Amino acid sequence: MFSAIEKDRRHEAAVSFMKDSGLDALYIPGNSTVGTNSFGFYRYFTDNRVVFSLSSLVLPGSGGPVSVVGSAIARHNLLNSSFIGEAVIDTDQLGGVIGILKSRGICNGRVGTLMEVLPASWLIRLEKELPGVDFVDVSNELFSIRTVKSAEEADAQRICAGIADAGFKAVCDTVKPGMYENEIIAEMDRAMQRLGAEESFALITSGKFSIENNGMPTLHNWTALNRRIEEGDAVALEITPRYRGYWAQIVRTICVGKQNADVETLRSVIVGAIGEAKKIMRAGVPISAVVREMREFTERAGYRFDLPCGHIAAVDLNEERLTEDNSRELETNMLVILHPTVVAGAMQSNIYWGESYIITDAGFEETTKCGNGLYTSTL
Repeated sequence: MFSAIEKDRRHEAAVSFMKDSGLDALYIPGNSTVGTNSFGFYRYFTDNRVVFSLSSLVLPGSGGPVSVVGSAIARHNLLNSSFIGEAVIDTDQLGGVIGILKSRGICNGRVGTLMEVLPASWLIRLEKELPGVDFVDVSNELFSIRTVKSAEEADAQRICAGIADAGFKAVCDTVKPGMYENEIIAEMDRAMQRLGAEESFALITSGKFSIENNGMPTLHNWTALNRRIEEGDAVALEITPRYRGYWAQIVRTICVGKQNADVETLRSVIVGAIGEAKKIMRAGVPISAVVREMREFTERAGYRFDLPCGHIAAVDLNEERLTEDNSRELETNMLVILHPTVVAGAMQSNIYWGESYIITDAGFEETTKCGNGLYTSTL
């Protein structure tokens, strides 16, 4: 759980935003989906993990925040492991939200919410039962609050990156011909959960990789294919644990039983592209410039640069994509994941490689210790 200082920092920023924007309250629905920035607001302002479905937070312009829960157990857990000091029990969650707004006298005026997350049917009901309230989307404005990162947030992601290291080591220590993809994920998850990972978002693929005749599918959840590993395969993984609500990631391809020259060729290009980005990566540099450095290096090397090439991660794994169209500047304590896509010819898939970096005023901090060499398992 984050400190009272961190709680106050977040809530004071929200209250200041409401005052400046003429809002009477914020209604923040949230869930645990891995997605873009709108999904993480509930966790950010409550420090409470959503297990399933939607949860709700009402942040009035004056007075403390209050959540809606569906049971006495949920209320007990919320009040004992979050920023929230008040919660109402209502199995009709939206009805509970409407009741809170009415009890606070917010029957007229403006309420900010998140239109990307809020179900359309809920918005219709809100407008019907509170006709004097104008519900407006404030996703971008609240996201700007979230881009200002604290030392506590950075510390959580440092620990998370160390957990990812342990997941990668577990894969290297156990992968062998005859294993299924789900067994690899299970070994990885076991190692990370022992160190405090609350969950993980894992993608995997495997096959006889070559640049000329790619035999490896694109990344997928293991349940989508669950292929059996063979000698000479390449196995690619996104290793992404979540710790105290915050994500970090290692992206790696390993060889099983024998070295693969084509994997090494593409690995060297990707590492070189990341190296060029790292030369300029620091607080104040636009995301677009970081992507441009990776693309230009890739093209000079004779390969095609493609998306995805990375993203910002915090309470959402993909808070924001890295693209040349993104002019947002990097900020201190922001965690950036670089994993450029490098392809040749008619390749439909590729190897995967990258890791997480914490931005500093002077540059960046390496968060993982797994090294940049290509790992080949012994039989």
